[in-house]
Amino acid sequence: MRDLPDPHLSLHDASDYIFGSQLVRIALADPHPRNLAVLIRDVIVLIHRLTVSCQLAEFTEHGLPHLCSLIDRIDRWTIPSTGASPSSIVSGMTAGEAGQLVLAVLFHDIGMLSQRPDDMPGAAPVWESRGTRDLATWVRETHVRRMKQLLRRSFTGSPLAPTLEDNAVVSAMTIAESHSSWPWEPPFSTLQPREAGLAAMLAISDLLDEDSNRCDIATLINHRWGTDMNRAHWIRHGLTQGRVLIVEDTINVKIVAPPGTGGQLTPVFAGLRNHFRLALLYREALNPFSGAGLNAEFNTPNGCPVAMAQDLVGWNRIPGFGSESALAYHLLSSFMPIGLLDPKRVDPATLARTACANLEQVDLALFHKIHGESEPRSADEHVFRALDVTS
Repeated sequence: MRDLPDPHLSLHDASDYIFGSQLVRIALADPHPRNLAVLIRDVIVLIHRLTVSCQLAEFTEHGLPHLCSLIDRIDRWTIPSTGASPSSIVSGMTAGEAGQLVLAVLFHDIGMLSQRPDDMPGAAPVWESRGTRDLATWVRETHVRRMKQLLRRSFTGSPLAPTLEDNAVVSAMTIAESHSSWPWEPPFSTLQPREAGLAAMLAISDLLDEDSNRCDIATLINHRWGTDMNRAHWIRHGLTQGRVLIVEDTINVKIVAPPGTGGQLTPVFAGLRNHFRLALLYREALNPFSGAGLNAEFNTPNGCPVAMAQDLVGWNRIPGFGSESALAYHLLSSFMPIGLLDPKRVDPATLARTACANLEQVDLALFHKIHGESEPRSADEHVFRALDVTS
């Protein structure tokens, strides 16, 4: 009789992949804390269990495949060298720094895999309470704040519980928290220079994990049901073809379009290019590791791409996405306001800080027309207007 397939095969594969990475090999050459390898393994197991049992169906991948992708991107990140070949950015790390970055990568999205309100620190503001919005939105918006307590609760009673209070591990938690901060915001702004460099590598790698390899887009669109924001994120992943890697300080991005679309998506592609250019806001923080020459190159420097994303065939059958204007609105809604240079949602001082990233202007006329100028509209009204609006 044949044995049943191993239900933990993905765990074994991911663990082997992570432990075989250059980053982990550097970390374990002189580990700190001494039981770092055991901690890494146990955190990988925890993430696997949470993903299998708890990851919400609406979300794209935030478990081990996403973390392997980030570690691979950091491993492959090269910077110009005076020698015959480019240098790996990780080769400039000490063992302790590599260990902190590995842990920060593993920690950074763990809150996306859990829905426990009691992991919120202290007395959370009313707007962060679980009852104020749908579960998926609450999980996304609070996942960083819940990370530390989730980790400590998960290791309660474990011999590794004291290790979580080791200075190196606490620092890794802060680096992980910083992936949701801009360099001028806490906790990023509180980091020491080399810690900030590690935080920049994590933040940049996470920003770049936006490609079509992140998830099975066609299956998501055809078989999963989520909020409009969830579905917009799925479609966004389909707009970037192939993996986005950093080779000799250059981010290369190939953008494609949903079949049957045209000029109305021009602002969306400007917003997508800006999304990747946001990585350039972290350039100065990379100085200790000589990655400060970072730049981004696109196959479509302006306008819409010619190539089509076949995974996105049938996008207009998604409820609420039945017209190109509706698709454009939902996709624009999925971007961070700072990447859209939206003066209605971002203060002038913050917009001024983006000058170093050379962001392009985004035509937000359609977005503001649907979203409303003054009195907020309901989500249903947004969808209705997006389906009905004419240019």
